[in-house]
Amino acid sequence: MEQERQRAQQAQQEVEQERQRAQQAQQRAERLAEYLRSQNIDPDQLM
Repeated sequence: MEQERQRAQQAQQEVEQERQRAQQAQQRAERLAEYLRSQNIDPDQLM
């Protein structure tokens, strides 16, 4: 029972870490897009 609780807690922590990582990646992408626009480059036209 205790091991199951610990595993569930660890899984929850891993999910939270992944959520934070994804949020940071999104913020970096937004900053890059902002920079590109400031250089008169449309980031949506790069691909």
